[in-house]
Amino acid sequence: MVIQVALLNAKSMARRLKSLISKHDHVSMAVAWAGLTDVAETLLAYKDRIDTVLIGLDYCATDPSLIDRLVKVRGAYVAKSRPGCFHPKIYYFTSGVKAEAIVGSANFTNGGLSKNLEASVHVKGNLDDPFFEQIRAQLDAYRSLHLPITEELAESYRRQAKAASSKPRPKNPMLPDDSKGFERFNGPLATMSWSKFAELARADRHHDFVKRMKLLRLVQQMLVRTASSADLTIAEWKAIAGTIGEVEATTSDLDALDWGWFGSMGGAGTFAQLIGEQNAGLAAALDMIPRRGEVTEDQFNDYVTAFTASFAGSVRVGRLAPATRLLAMKRPDVFVCVNGENRKGIAKALKFAPTTLDLENYWERVIEPIRQAPWFTTPRPSDRNNRDLWDTRVAMLDAIYYEPS
Repeated sequence: MVIQVALLNAKSMARRLKSLISKHDHVSMAVAWAGLTDVAETLLAYKDRIDTVLIGLDYCATDPSLIDRLVKVRGAYVAKSRPGCFHPKIYYFTSGVKAEAIVGSANFTNGGLSKNLEASVHVKGNLDDPFFEQIRAQLDAYRSLHLPITEELAESYRRQAKAASSKPRPKNPMLPDDSKGFERFNGPLATMSWSKFAELARADRHHDFVKRMKLLRLVQQMLVRTASSADLTIAEWKAIAGTIGEVEATTSDLDALDWGWFGSMGGAGTFAQLIGEQNAGLAAALDMIPRRGEVTEDQFNDYVTAFTASFAGSVRVGRLAPATRLLAMKRPDVFVCVNGENRKGIAKALKFAPTTLDLENYWERVIEPIRQAPWFTTPRPSDRNNRDLWDTRVAMLDAIYYEPS
């Protein structure tokens, strides 16, 4: 029979949790989110008493530092990927025939155990009380979600949480139970450092790094002078799209640069024709991508829809290469043009088969993994040379992965 029930706020719950962790022989928890608080330090000090500690990583809201500390700790898990949010707050303690539990609103975080307005119920009684049988049954129901905390998981989660910290509602992290997705988030390109990226980009084995940078700066100057992509001159449109010919480049004073770099689109007949006609649909599609700031997946999807609609009535529809060429020119800090010469290299570096990549999964396969990579999330450098490269870093992947066919 239950012998004691008490209502706790955040601060009193923190004190009670520390007491219960140090008092009881067995500790179990299932919480949506957790942080490296002084209560967590108490748990770590008594980690040999852990039966199961299951922590959610939804929206990357759990502190990566705590996950680092829980690597290979017996009984410590994160919740596998699943439909819906993992949202319980259950704390359960036993010694012999005695049991205690706290169930309520408070997560195992700094806010949940200090400043938040929380309400949790502390129940104390015997192990065989029906309430504690229900607690045990609920914790057992979560066993199918147990995902061991490995060093690889912790390192990957730290990168993803850092990338997510600036987003108002980040996606759930990619975890090892999604094996193919997890491989992409841990491939060579997704884990590359800024120093290694800068070294490889500057090497530019097949082209001229300085001229590449000059081309991207010139495109940005073209775009900033116009309110809409539709206001570009025909020569500028062709240059940006990679369809301009040598004669037209010369007569337009654009012949100092090779406009086929970052993906030559001269062979994309229907696309080149629409560019030559200054197709309003293509201009409207490109205008859907903001000139600066965050680019969202929804904005990308709107662009894809409008880009595809521009080919209505045409025999052939422009796909991945021409669509991403325009994106890379407008936002070289966000997009890379994937074409026949760099597709294999990029696919290998992100651990997917090159033949499986298309415009519809480009965001998922390419953009999402690199947006948590150290070379992408590194703060904008203060020196001019590195700052310019940082501003064009995603488009410059072509300098690393381009291989002549």
